Amino acid sequence: MKSWVRILVLAWLAGVSLMAQGQQAPPLQVTQWLQAPQGFRGQWSALRGKVVVLEFWATWCSPCVHAIPHLNQLANEFRNQDIAFLAVTDDDADRLKPFLAKQPINAIIGIDRERKSWKTFAVPSIPHTILIGKDGSILGATLPENITADVLRTALAGGKPTLPPKEGIECDLEWDDHSLEWRDGVVPTMYAIVKPIKTTAAGYLPRPDHITADGVPLMVLAQIAYQTDYFHMDWRMPQSDQVYRAAFRVPEERKDHLLPYMQRTLTDLFGMQMRWEDQDRDVYVLRRIEGRSALPESRADQELLQMLRGKITLRRQPIRKLCELLTNSLGKITVDETGMAGNYDVDLVYQPGQPTVLTQALGKIGLETVKMRRSVRILVVTPEEGGEKKL
Repeated sequence: MKSWVRILVLAWLAGVSLMAQGQQAPPLQVTQWLQAPQGFRGQWSALRGKVVVLEFWATWCSPCVHAIPHLNQLANEFRNQDIAFLAVTDDDADRLKPFLAKQPINAIIGIDRERKSWKTFAVPSIPHTILIGKDGSILGATLPENITADVLRTALAGGKPTLPPKEGIECDLEWDDHSLEWRDGVVPTMYAIVKPIKTTAAGYLPRPDHITADGVPLMVLAQIAYQTDYFHMDWRMPQSDQVYRAAFRVPEERKDHLLPYMQRTLTDLFGMQMRWEDQDRDVYVLRRIEGRSALPESRADQELLQMLRGKITLRRQPIRKLCELLTNSLGKITVDETGMAGNYDVDLVYQPGQPTVLTQALGKIGLETVKMRRSVRILVVTPEEGGEKKL
């Protein structure tokens, strides 16, 4: 059976729509509460008369972690007022406790491993903040940075603060199969479609003869086309906040033409020039720890490459694939100098903003990262003569 890897650019995707303002908050489906008053079970009846800031988040979500200091500051400012801060995550307690020891959160924390509350509260992506009034009704859903002291004062006074909603339609990684209807009923065997859009989350889905993306910027489309990442790219194009919905398909028997087809489309459409060149960079070198046993070669039946919810999982993968995931997690190019030429099974944990979590996990399997200077291959992207084309 052919397999492929689903890669998420943002935290989480769901086929749901946002809850309506004024709707009564549904029950929270949480299996465990941390930092809660004695007897607290998450019932809205126990919070009646209080404004509630309900934050959906996770330790593995970088924007969520970035928002913690802001929400902590608000919690401190309104400590003695009728406001409750709840933070619901899909992390388990074993991952949460060491995280909270380094990054305290001034909120009652709920664990919802199966994300049942995500569904009942129609969470499209995280971070996601829902403001609930004293009467238990939804005042709005937004990003955490839009919850301000003025917003909370308005809610405390019984008003309805204006909250910028998460803009855009639902992200659909198979949108061309779901959203396109060909008038003659025949799906083309080859096509390239790119259009501007705004989605509540983003991602892409690569398959051997078919690539779809939704809500991603041009830089990410270029990374997909050239099989590289942000850190191996020297981006010299004009900056833009525009994101795109895109689909590229070729006949299955010509699947080796898929990436070149995507590259030519982006070059022609956006007026870009792309070239590879060697550049000296500060990098992490991945190497074996002297004296430690080598990793055994893989015994897995299927290939898997995944970096999701704080875990890196590889099955039947070369070490260079591990280096690709380490690059994104550590925020610096990681170069393989292990000398390991086989395919391996690797399970690691990572934590945004805490690189030692990952380096300690590497140490347990006999690997280490060392900062060094190396010449690496970089994709240089520049506007062609005449400048970038606009959609």
